[in-house]
Amino acid sequence: MSTKLIEEDKLREKVWKIINLTQANQLFVHSENLEIKYLEEVNSKIQKKSLPKILVLSILNAIVPNSAMLLIGGHGGGKTTLVKLLGRMFTGNSLAEIEKAIVRGHPQLTEEKLVGTLKLGKLMKDGKEEVLWKSFIKNFWKIIDEVNRLTPYAQDILLSLLAEGTVKYYDSITTINKFCLFATINPQDVGTFELSSPFLDRFGISVPISMPSSQDLKLILTGKDEKYSGFDELLQVPKILTIDELMEIWYYVNKIPFNDEVNNYIHAIIREYTLCDRIDKGNSEDLKPSTGLCSGCHFNTTQNVCNKINSILSVRVAKDLLRYSKALTWLLGLEKIDVNIVNTVAPYVIAHRVDFVKREVDKSPYWGDVYKLTQDLLETILKRFNNRQICYKIIKKFRDGNYDKSEFSELKNYKKNDLIVKYDLFPFAKTIKNKEYSQLAQKIYESANKGDIDELADIKNELMKSLDFPNRADLINWCTNELYKQTVTDYVFHYVNWKELWADLAAEFPSLDRSIKEAFSQRQTKQIRSEDLLIEVNVTGVDDDSLVNMQVSGGSNALKLRSLLNELNYLQKE
Repeated sequence: MSTKLIEEDKLREKVWKIINLTQANQLFVHSENLEIKYLEEVNSKIQKKSLPKILVLSILNAIVPNSAMLLIGGHGGGKTTLVKLLGRMFTGNSLAEIEKAIVRGHPQLTEEKLVGTLKLGKLMKDGKEEVLWKSFIKNFWKIIDEVNRLTPYAQDILLSLLAEGTVKYYDSITTINKFCLFATINPQDVGTFELSSPFLDRFGISVPISMPSSQDLKLILTGKDEKYSGFDELLQVPKILTIDELMEIWYYVNKIPFNDEVNNYIHAIIREYTLCDRIDKGNSEDLKPSTGLCSGCHFNTTQNVCNKINSILSVRVAKDLLRYSKALTWLLGLEKIDVNIVNTVAPYVIAHRVDFVKREVDKSPYWGDVYKLTQDLLETILKRFNNRQICYKIIKKFRDGNYDKSEFSELKNYKKNDLIVKYDLFPFAKTIKNKEYSQLAQKIYESANKGDIDELADIKNELMKSLDFPNRADLINWCTNELYKQTVTDYVFHYVNWKELWADLAAEFPSLDRSIKEAFSQRQTKQIRSEDLLIEVNVTGVDDDSLVNMQVSGGSNALKLRSLLNELNYLQKE
């Protein structure tokens, strides 16, 4: 067994190798590019990069944990073939194994064909219902071909998988801890069904696939005919990564940091789509911008987003914006996310989930292209976000307990023409505009600067008891984040050592004995919590040389555990 641990850069190189091989071997030919903007920290300049759009977005879906993607386009565009070949290169499984886990959508697809069947011998002999789960359920790399041919009932079965990671058949339940899912959609015709909003909301990202251009077709026609010779799995579609390595990539992607600006911008996107000055759009069925809701409204202008959207964006969208932004940041080898990266992935995270006002999406220059409309709306949102920067700075002062009274008046002026200031920022400032809050916020700030872990833990514990303290959740989160920054330590080791580590940890922290053992029992990411200790375990696989990542943070117990772990020679500190 090799003792050399795989480095993050090597894993990134392998992902780029998949991109290069896919293009070089003409496994998927499509010339449409994804135009990426990002901030280069060295010179603080906006840089641009152009990458193959469909391929790169599909790869982002692979490196986002437990992800689901929609590929939307006409018949014969190569959607299913692309994700099947990516499955081979990302997991190391053969194309035959990948093919086994493909569900071909059609109206007659029953629960038995999709989920599993009962062992008839066991049922008839012992009267026991034992389920044989289908390959689609068991396999890591999941593909649904023509998902819009599934009946609403079949969609509900998949909804459970996507929402909770569980599938039920009779009284048996199986948990799917890790998966990567792709679904294709062909145009509406006989035998297709409408996909519900909750179902679409479970897909983190989507990409429209147009038919290849003339130049693309020329390359396709002069290339190898896979119908005649198939794919060479050693040279043309080789094994590049394993599932264990992909789990390691997920760990690194999840660790990508982001700052307050990115946090605020993601909030701004969600709220620009969701807020209305008259109603709660999430709880209104009949009153909508498309039915005249906005008539005579002060905010009914071309510069606003609210009057172009009938629906709202869920919390899942905010999380997916962050997750896919992290993935693109990691792929590009950048240190942290910036708002330009968010804007690059946002159209593909948002467009398939939104009910746009029809007259807006049907007019020039969009002609029904919801992705183009979304891109333009995001440019508007970014401009409005930049114009609102002074308000975010004021709010930070309020949150830190260090504000000037005149700044409250400035927020009051902004709220006249800005829904986010009116309904989010101004009410928040009003809530925490008191002496008691300011004193506690300053105390947290000072404790964090001193690195006083015990005091931060005490403040947090007191807040946990004070249910009526203003902005309590935010203050608790502030304490938690500061404790995390003061104590966080990452380790990596081989799975073969897990029992030894379990024994060492259980001896020192007996109350965590069972939780620690369960965390190492299978490929999964699991958090173990106590009052002032958080252990996150990421098991990439259960072979002896599979890597396990472990992150420790919290209060005094975290420091105690860190001292213990630093003495173990089979752990590598990251």
